[in-house]
Amino acid sequence: MKKYNNEYFLMHKDIPVALMNISVDGTLGRVRKNEEFAAHFPIGGQMNDMKMHDWWRDRAIPKTRHGAKSALQKLGYVSTGSALVNNLALSLSDCYWIRPREENIKWKDVNLFTNDFVDTFGEITLNRDFMVDIRKETRFNCATSQGELQKKWCVASDGRHYMIKGNYGDSYQQSLNEFFASKLHEQQGFTKYTPYQLVKLQVEGGVEGLGCMSYDFCSENIECISAWELLQTVKIKQNESYFYPFKQVCMNLGMPEEEFDHFMDYQIMTDYLISNTDRHMNNIAVMRNPDTLKLLGFAPIFDSGNSMFYNLSYDALTKVRLDEIRTHSFIEKEIRLLQYVKDRSVVDIKKAEMDFSIYKKDVHERHIRIPLLQDLYERKCISLKSFQNGKNIWK
Repeated sequence: MKKYNNEYFLMHKDIPVALMNISVDGTLGRVRKNEEFAAHFPIGGQMNDMKMHDWWRDRAIPKTRHGAKSALQKLGYVSTGSALVNNLALSLSDCYWIRPREENIKWKDVNLFTNDFVDTFGEITLNRDFMVDIRKETRFNCATSQGELQKKWCVASDGRHYMIKGNYGDSYQQSLNEFFASKLHEQQGFTKYTPYQLVKLQVEGGVEGLGCMSYDFCSENIECISAWELLQTVKIKQNESYFYPFKQVCMNLGMPEEEFDHFMDYQIMTDYLISNTDRHMNNIAVMRNPDTLKLLGFAPIFDSGNSMFYNLSYDALTKVRLDEIRTHSFIEKEIRLLQYVKDRSVVDIKKAEMDFSIYKKDVHERHIRIPLLQDLYERKCISLKSFQNGKNIWK
């Protein structure tokens, strides 16, 4: 493991946007901006130093990710922050990285989009022993990625990057939910979504299990900025919904209002159908060109696994009240998210009929849940149809 002194340039590709002091454990100290390239400074850290420190901390793999503690020990890191520094804060979501002040290395030498790598951290956290993926070939050190679910970045034989995700607990439903959501978007004829496929992987005890995979929608020419990062550029009143501040930031960056409305209308209504309770501000993002800084629109819908009541027991499923579902999004009550929808016809209910046999791929003990999941989904369709016919169903 190579050790560096504590001064690093924060780079945007080959543009030095700041000189930073970073301790061995990844703690950010003094940050000196390069005013010549102020436009390339991370959006989330532009308001003040505190925001910049938050941006840096958010870049690390979450400590709460399943298996993170044991993975850190095996790899010899004292913290996820030290892992971040040792791997030069490289990511497969954007073009930022850190260059040790005394090193003369270039973006082309280290970036994960064009260089081979092995996501060693992902290897260990996805399974403590090993996992079997569909390519069996991964090649560098771990990239940064958000989220608490076990994840692993891989390189396909054609050079494309893909992420494999596991599940919480003994069920495979989160992966099945990603596939289910992909089918819904496909049937709707909506193209701005991330397709997920199911993959076999080996879980603890040598048992063959299910995960899911999706290809990276970022590249050297497209980087991703989360809604949460964009919201760090504005002051939000206490108890104010993030929706309208987020919309204003997007429009200030050049997004047409009709583009914002169309995407959000669709996402809110399809999330409602699948009961996705985890559309938080890191699960919504925009894309931009890292060279011109031009906004390219919304990132395709991703991370829909925490849906379809995946974490409810059979008994709890029988007691669900559709008007009382809580969500982690712009507003706490799911049904009230529909208040933000402008065009109620964006989703075609006639194309929302779904095949629930996919859930038979879950562990056998969960098959008893399938009729209840289908009933709840069909009730959601009836409710959304009523909404589309003009009824404000949250009242």
